[in-house]
Amino acid sequence: MLRANAGIQGWQGKPGRLPAEETLQFEKKNSSHPPFRSVASFPLLQQRKRKRLPRRGGLQAAAPGHVRFFCGGVLIFGQNVSAFFHLPIEKRSPREFVRAIAGKLCPGERWRIFAMKQPFCTPAQALRRVLDAAAALPVPATERVPLDDACGRIAARDLCARMDQPPFDRSPLDGYALHSADTAGAGEETPVTLPVVMKLYAGDAPAAALPAGCAARIMTGAPLPPGADCVLMQELTDGGEEQVRIHAQLQPNANVVFRGEDIAAGAPIAAAGTVLTPAHIGVLAGQGIPDAEVFRPLTVGVLATGSELLEAGEAWAPGKIYDANGIQNAARLRQLGFAVERTHCSDDPEEIAARMKDLLTRCDAVITSGGVSVGQKDYLPTVLEMLHAEPVFAGVAQKPGSPMIATQVGEKLVFCLSGNPFAAAATLEQYAVPALLRAAGRREEDCIPVHTRGRLTTGFSKPSKGTRFLRARALGGLVEIPGEGNAEAHSSGSLSAMMGCNCLVELPAGSGPVDPGEEVEVLNFVQ
Repeated sequence: MLRANAGIQGWQGKPGRLPAEETLQFEKKNSSHPPFRSVASFPLLQQRKRKRLPRRGGLQAAAPGHVRFFCGGVLIFGQNVSAFFHLPIEKRSPREFVRAIAGKLCPGERWRIFAMKQPFCTPAQALRRVLDAAAALPVPATERVPLDDACGRIAARDLCARMDQPPFDRSPLDGYALHSADTAGAGEETPVTLPVVMKLYAGDAPAAALPAGCAARIMTGAPLPPGADCVLMQELTDGGEEQVRIHAQLQPNANVVFRGEDIAAGAPIAAAGTVLTPAHIGVLAGQGIPDAEVFRPLTVGVLATGSELLEAGEAWAPGKIYDANGIQNAARLRQLGFAVERTHCSDDPEEIAARMKDLLTRCDAVITSGGVSVGQKDYLPTVLEMLHAEPVFAGVAQKPGSPMIATQVGEKLVFCLSGNPFAAAATLEQYAVPALLRAAGRREEDCIPVHTRGRLTTGFSKPSKGTRFLRARALGGLVEIPGEGNAEAHSSGSLSAMMGCNCLVELPAGSGPVDPGEEVEVLNFVQ
C-alpha cells in the first residue's frame, strides 16, 4: 500500500489545475492490504527503467511502498506494480487526466488518484496561508463579562474612555496647595509664612476657592481648590496646621496632575481584538466601567493518534507509550485561553475519521498529532480526504515538522501535526497557535511570533541542509540552546529538552554548525 506524506487532495474533491510539463514518478508494490476502491480500470501504456529524477522533479520514492512529495502533480496508487512509470501531465483536472490515460494501464487494477496543488511551502508561506484562512472564518460569538473575569480575554469591540481621568486637577503628594505668586522669594533662609485656611483629603470636594495669600493643607489624590496653581511638598515646609512656613519658591503648575492628563474622555483604551491585560482592566475600572464585551473562547479538539498510546494512569505494557503530545498541546492551548477537549484513538482510519467528525461537531478547530508522515499507518491524508477537507497547506519546508498539514473542514480549521514531540510543539507554536488566536478574534499583529536577534551562549554542532528550528531559551539578548551543542538533544522525539524553552532559533538552509557568540534569528513564542 502506498502512502503519501503530505500535499494530497482527493480526486473527488475540488480538482484545481495541474502544472504543465511536469513528470509523474511513482512506484507500486505488492501489498497485503485490501485494495482501494475502484476508480477506473486502465491497460498499461509502457514500462521504463527506473530512473533517478531530480529532487524537484515530480515525486520521489522514499522507501518501498512509500512516496514523498517534491512538486505538484498527480499521484496514482494501486497494487501489483513494481516498476517506475514516467507519464507526462498536461494542464488538466484530475478527472480530465483520468479520461486522458484511460485504456493505457493494466485492466482490472484498482486505482486511486490524488492531485497535489502545491509543493512544500516555506515557513513564511505556511504562516500567511493559515492566518488568511483564520481571518476568513466567521467572527466568534461575544459575551459580556465582569472586569474581574476579563483579564486575558479578547476585546470584541473598541473600548474608549467615557470620562477624563483624573476627573479633576489633583495633588500627587502630601503638602500644601498654593498660589505660586505667594511663594516668591521663599527659601531656607527666607521662609514665607502663610495662613492655612482649609484641609483637603482624597475624596473631599473643595467648598470654596483658595484666597490669594493663603495655603490649603492637601493630601495625595485630593482635588486642588479653585485658584491654587501649584503644590509644595510637605518636606519643604515646617508642616504647620494653622499657618505654614514655606522654604521653596514654586513655578505655576508645579506638582499638579491635571484633569484628563492620564486619559481624556473619548480616547481609546483597547481596540477590538486586543488581549485585555491587567493595565487595561485598571484603566477600565478607573472609568467606572463594570464589564467588557469579549469574544467567547474557542474550543479546540486535541486528538492524538496511535495504537501505541496509553493515557496517564493506565498500566504500562510492552511496546506502549504514554500520550505526551496530546496533553502537552492541550496544556499550551489552555494557557492561551482556549477551551480544550482532548482524546486519543488507535491507528485506524475509520476510527480516526469518526473521532474527528465527533470533535468537529462540538469544537471550533481540531489539532491532531501523529499519522502524517510516510509510514504504513500514517492515515491522516486518507482521513482528510474522507472528511472532504480543503487544503490550506500540505507540508512545510523545515525541520522538524515538515509533514504538517493544515486544512479546513467547513468553517473549522484542522491542523495535523507530526507525532514527534518537538516537531509537534514547534509547528503548534509556528502555525496552529497564530491561526487559532486569529480565529479567536485577536488582531493579526498580536498573533505572529515576534522575530528578534540574539547572541548564542551555546552552539549547535550539526549543519542544516534545509531550514531548521531549534528549541531555545532567550533572556536579555542572550540565547541558550539546550544540550551544549549536542545535536542528539534536538531530536524530534526529545521531550525533556523543551523544558524551560520560550523560543525557537531559526537556522537558514545551508547553514553550518553554529558556535557560541554567533548572532541568530529568534522566534519568540506568542503570549
